[in-house]
Amino acid sequence: MITKLEQLTVAQFVDLLCGNHKILTSKKEIVTEVKLANAVRDIVFEYKTIADPAGARTFLTDSEELVKARLEALLYSMCVDFLSAGAHKQVRDLLEEHGISAKRMNDTRLEAEVKSRLERAKLNIKKLEEKTEDENKEPADVRRMFDEQTASLMAYFKFQIDSSRMPATEYAHLIAIMNREIKVQLEAYKKIK
Repeated sequence: MITKLEQLTVAQFVDLLCGNHKILTSKKEIVTEVKLANAVRDIVFEYKTIADPAGARTFLTDSEELVKARLEALLYSMCVDFLSAGAHKQVRDLLEEHGISAKRMNDTRLEAEVKSRLERAKLNIKKLEEKTEDENKEPADVRRMFDEQTASLMAYFKFQIDSSRMPATEYAHLIAIMNREIKVQLEAYKKIK
């Protein structure tokens, strides 16, 4: 099974991004969906880390925020269930453990606070999920983006790129180099102005 970006060409990587996960396995190989999904995730993240380190850090931060928001929503959903069962003291203790001053709240205020926090957590989840949905593009859009990117690379470096032969890691490094050089040029241009 292919588990590293260096084992793929640019064309294979684009196919992978477009949903063809079969390119990671041989015809005789049987792999679980979880293992395949993990391999795809790792390969895509490896590409992002090389081509756009800042974007990769942002992706990790967003993922961490989404996990935290989901945990908050789970906590407050459990609190709503406890409150409906009349376990107000346990909810107060739980909130206090999480740094929320709840000891002096009456039952009505406690219920309102928990419901409010649950709704905020749900809104935060929705916002973070929408942000990641923007990154999930249609296969035609992915191919078009890579075609545009490849054309930019060829114009910038002034050589042809054969995506069926070039390793995906080399392509990612070319993207990173081009982006760094353009950034330096823009900063130099700003100093001149």
